[in-house]
Amino acid sequence: MIKLYGKNCVVEAIHAKAPLKSVYILKDYKNKSGYLEDKLKESNIEIKYETKEFMNKTFGNHNQGYGAFRKDYENYDLDYVIRSDKKQKRVLILDGVADPQNFGAIIRSCDAFSFDAIILGNNRSVPITEVVCHVSTGAIEYVPIIYVNSLNTAVKALKDNGFWIIATDASGNSVIEDIDQSLDLALIIGSEGFGMTKTLVKASDYIVKIPMSGHVNSLNASVSAGILLEKLHINKE
Repeated sequence: MIKLYGKNCVVEAIHAKAPLKSVYILKDYKNKSGYLEDKLKESNIEIKYETKEFMNKTFGNHNQGYGAFRKDYENYDLDYVIRSDKKQKRVLILDGVADPQNFGAIIRSCDAFSFDAIILGNNRSVPITEVVCHVSTGAIEYVPIIYVNSLNTAVKALKDNGFWIIATDASGNSVIEDIDQSLDLALIIGSEGFGMTKTLVKASDYIVKIPMSGHVNSLNASVSAGILLEKLHINKE
């Protein structure tokens, strides 16, 4: 089980019909969240109304009056994206991203820009934690997460099935706008401290950089991801 806290996180789990064991709501909100209560009753999910002291002790001080216990998130298989019949597939690969705040923010961006999945390595990567779920503000309910034993093997499988691989590096000789948007694309974002591994850079079809003109020549993983994901968004109005 994993603990969810914060209104948006809990509400989106309810909307997504996530496998919730029970939902806790601050007593003061009783009879003020009718539509949520109706949805929970329809799904036979237990609702418990608790004191502020209980909520803070159980879910921390940032619970906003909402908490829940959820079944652990499913680890999707790589075939989920490879076998998809969707046109113009979009996948994000995180190489060694270990910060839960960054991971949660990246999940939120992936949902916003219609990416099909996030792929991470089992080693050197942040797991799905309470903080990750909270920072994603519920977006984790809509973005499949795939943990693999080897990112190199995953990249090879993607390439063998028609994906073009985009590495991100300050030394890149391309910008994201140069890439054919009609392709199935997998974007790789490196770790906060060490960037991308050399083997993944070598395996990539494109190496792109984010043009910058300020004094600081680097961005953290979630900011870089947000900029590039928007550029690859295929459902723009």
